[in-house]
Amino acid sequence: MKHQLMLPSHKNELCYFEEEEEKKFVGALVEHYSSSKEAFAHFVKTFYSLGEEYEEYCLSVRKKNVRAHSEQELLDLYLIYKQKFLDYTCILWAGYLLAEYWMEKGIIGLTDDKVKEALFRPTKKSTVLLMQEEAAALKKDKLEAFWKKYQWLPCLDLQNDPWTLDDVRAYVSDITLGQTEKGLSFEEAAGRAGLTKEQIAMYKMIKELAYIKDVRDDFRRKSVFYIRDLFVEIGKRLGLSLTETAYLTEQEIVEGLKGKAVPKHLAVKRQEGFLIYIENDCIVVIDHAIDAKLKRMGFKEEAPHTKELKGICAYPGKVRGIVKIVRTVHDILKVNRGDVLVALTTHPDYVPAMQKAGAIVTDEGGMLSHAAIVSRELKIPCVVGTKSATKVLQHGTLVEVDASRGSIKPLS
Repeated sequence: MKHQLMLPSHKNELCYFEEEEEKKFVGALVEHYSSSKEAFAHFVKTFYSLGEEYEEYCLSVRKKNVRAHSEQELLDLYLIYKQKFLDYTCILWAGYLLAEYWMEKGIIGLTDDKVKEALFRPTKKSTVLLMQEEAAALKKDKLEAFWKKYQWLPCLDLQNDPWTLDDVRAYVSDITLGQTEKGLSFEEAAGRAGLTKEQIAMYKMIKELAYIKDVRDDFRRKSVFYIRDLFVEIGKRLGLSLTETAYLTEQEIVEGLKGKAVPKHLAVKRQEGFLIYIENDCIVVIDHAIDAKLKRMGFKEEAPHTKELKGICAYPGKVRGIVKIVRTVHDILKVNRGDVLVALTTHPDYVPAMQKAGAIVTDEGGMLSHAAIVSRELKIPCVVGTKSATKVLQHGTLVEVDASRGSIKPLS
């Protein structure tokens, strides 16, 4: 797709596509990867193959003594990494778009919340849920092993630090498992909904895509964790910190390792915000006058509706609570038990706060988003896809979340 842009917002990456172009692109993906049982099996095989290849390469680099490598050797490792990353990212995005497409198809006509929960439940438990169950039963002498097993979880990008032992200790000490309510089995839900053979096949595919949406981040986070040492060393050679290095373009890294001066001021400025888009078949990165550029591109946000927010019910329930806006992982410390966690979107490193929340509300996402899946696992009322909750709701105010209706109403 030629008309797309990436706009980081409060450390979250937002990607936008031109609507008609996206429809054509998604249509081609659906035809290629999910038009038949065999086509979908090929997609699943390709996804796992590229994910494992990406992770294995990053792990192999971690085992090297990169400090002893020359600049050319570092460059060679980086370029191979970049290609593995791009190969995996393509199939990652294909999985995301397929999941969103089929979720929209699958939700039509479903009104029973228990049926929806069963039909959209991933085929296997996510890493986050497995970690939560393991943490709840963890013995003190197993804490370090637990930390080594999961320290990679926050590493969505290079600038995200892995968990420290103290982080894990705090997580484990605060863990509480809610009441587990046995939901319908897939077969029971299919029978209650009166699904046809073709519909059953579609929902089985949706369940696999729901699990892949979790696994895709596992591959990504583990790989970023493993490759950190390479980027730390590249940064040292360029006179930059790891965070500054993470904000360089591929061309800037390549030229830097070949001896050209690196624009450190740009790496610093981009941490405040930047915009990536395609123009004349070239990728353009700008880090100044972003609002003016967006306006010239015809980009505008809808005015938020302030009386009552509406979204998609990911898990039913009705609660009242205090709004806590979570824009970055650092904000999760603000969330107390029973609060309404409001975020642009959620990530695995938000889970400690999500476990405390009385309800979860997001701007973005659908039935297969991270927030939706985790809320169903934790049995917490959740509304996703409100578009503007983080803009409309005020931190510290009282709201009523009626997730069954997909509504959030300010009370103060």
